[in-house]
Amino acid sequence: MRIVVARAIMRLSEHCLGPARREWAAAMRAEFFVAADAGKPLGFAAGCLLAAGRELVAQPEGRFALAAHILAVGVVVPMAALLVWSAALGYPYLTLDGISGWPVTPVNDANRGGLSWLVLLTGLLGGGHVAMAWGMLERDWARVAMLGRLGAAMMATMIAFTGILFLYDPCALPQAIAIGIELATVTILVRWHGELPDEAEDRSLHRH
Repeated sequence: MRIVVARAIMRLSEHCLGPARREWAAAMRAEFFVAADAGKPLGFAAGCLLAAGRELVAQPEGRFALAAHILAVGVVVPMAALLVWSAALGYPYLTLDGISGWPVTPVNDANRGGLSWLVLLTGLLGGGHVAMAWGMLERDWARVAMLGRLGAAMMATMIAFTGILFLYDPCALPQAIAIGIELATVTILVRWHGELPDEAEDRSLHRH
């Protein structure tokens, strides 16, 4: 069991080093087998992970990759889950008073028919968040930028639609603020990616 855990840690260490550090990763892998034969695979693997982590945050690309993973897994995926869950409950907004799924805004015969469209938009926005998180992990930043713009347009549509259905009731405001901050952060991340050394060099080559 210890050797299995140690090998998993070594794979994570090699992933943290990235393709630019292949020789270092190969040297660590060779030394790992020596440490495993000596009966100390876990301690050596932990040391390699610590060294790889320090190298990761020391490089601009490493800091960017770390920020992208934290944003995708820690923010975008949970937001997608909330949106999809809210749509599955049949009501598009999760407020503190309506966490069970029951509507807390004034629903009546005049606006009841519009709720199905809000539910559909909420579900689509949640699905877009899943695709955006996947694009971030796959490093497809053109797709991430496109999905971010689409998500912002959908959120604006939902706010306008909600304002018509529930006049004077700001039920969409908390969610709009949260999603707006999230999409703004994604936009900053996309711009950060464009300013990385490799990306800047690629753009310079394309100009010439």
